[in-house]
Amino acid sequence: MTLSMDSNTQKEEFSYAYIRAVASVAGYTVENKQRAMDNAGVDVTIEVPGEIGEILFPKFDAQVKCTSSQNVFHSNYIKFPLEVKNYHKLRHEKPLTPQLLIVVLVPTDINGWINISEEKTLMKRCGYWISLKGRPKTENTTTITIDIPHENILTPFALSSIMSKIARKEEL
Repeated sequence: MTLSMDSNTQKEEFSYAYIRAVASVAGYTVENKQRAMDNAGVDVTIEVPGEIGEILFPKFDAQVKCTSSQNVFHSNYIKFPLEVKNYHKLRHEKPLTPQLLIVVLVPTDINGWINISEEKTLMKRCGYWISLKGRPKTENTTTITIDIPHENILTPFALSSIMSKIARKEEL
């Protein structure tokens, strides 16, 4: 009998691979966090291995989610159900390091997640990012739906823009 990962672990690993690919093109590093920080809601830290302007090593922490649900697609937004306990951490007013939510979307069929040939490697779907800093408290007890604008695709250019804002101490 062949043992393999469960589908949630596969989604998690694929989402990390997507983030690493985007960050590598931007010239940044990605650090997977230890279990204790993962349990606290921080999955990865993305960092510039140098300076942007006068700021040395700008970085942010991210909570990473992955879904194959087709129900998240709406006209202008990705509507992602986030657990309230995670929402409360991501909406914190004064994090030492900026925090983002990154949601990676994949096709329903795992065989469609990646296509590889000698000419190209194609990862299917994409990731979206959002800052929840300063969002209002919620009365919800299990999940809260987060609207992530379609234009918030996590690309190398978007990642560079995020890091520049962090270096200038601007809100994301």
